[in-house]
Amino acid sequence: MTDAYADHMTRGSSEVQRLNDQFDLLAENIGYILHPSVTLPPAPRIADIGTGTARFLLRLQPSHPDATLDGFDISSALFPSADTLPSNVHLSEHDMKQPFPEHMHGKYDLVHARLLVVAMLPGDWEIVLRNLAKLLKPGGFLQWEEGEFLNASWEKSNPASRTEKSKTLHSVFRSALHERFTHGWNTLPDLMRAAGLESVVSDVARSDRLPETREKLTRSAMTLFLTWAHLMVQRGASEAMFGGSLHRLEAEINNEISSGCYHRFNIHIACARKAPE
Repeated sequence: MTDAYADHMTRGSSEVQRLNDQFDLLAENIGYILHPSVTLPPAPRIADIGTGTARFLLRLQPSHPDATLDGFDISSALFPSADTLPSNVHLSEHDMKQPFPEHMHGKYDLVHARLLVVAMLPGDWEIVLRNLAKLLKPGGFLQWEEGEFLNASWEKSNPASRTEKSKTLHSVFRSALHERFTHGWNTLPDLMRAAGLESVVSDVARSDRLPETREKLTRSAMTLFLTWAHLMVQRGASEAMFGGSLHRLEAEINNEISSGCYHRFNIHIACARKAPE
């Protein structure tokens, strides 16, 4: 298995907390975890793809205690310890770019994916979506959320806010992942239709809809950008590409965020259904 995510990201213990916080903050801004069009039968079977820390499943579990909740990821490095999981949550390794075993086809009432763009190249989206569609029972739903990171912007919550250093680091990050950021958020509905799914709906939510979440989400994003920058330097990149010392840049960015600078982007939610029998 080729782990494209690891080319740009790390899976340390600090990343677990960042990902969990990011999930919760984005869910607040989206306004739901399950799209309103999704209807589930009693004791549903639900799969989460690229599950990471299993946050989606763990947030869903209290309201669906009779569900079978299966999470899949190319790496188990971010999985919670098995002895901490509810008895109906099961996590295992699988590369979403490879077909799932046939015994899993037609097994799930809901298949979910979120923010997988960093692991995806332009040619991967159709392959992955078709792999996920095969997991659906007749009448089952596929829900996928992706960020429009290509067009993310930096805003000011007050006129005195500064954004220059934050923009500098973000620009380098966005340029490095530009090829990945150009697809997915804008192609998922059409890919769902091409895979034979029906009742395709799409929503767009803003990451800054709730003002009280802006600083926390911005600090989460900046932690990601800085972790990536340090990883690139460890692999031989010069700090000059980031405008100088990363430690000084981090301090300057923290001051900008404290002044009211924040990061905003659109979150695209696509949902579709496999035709009932």
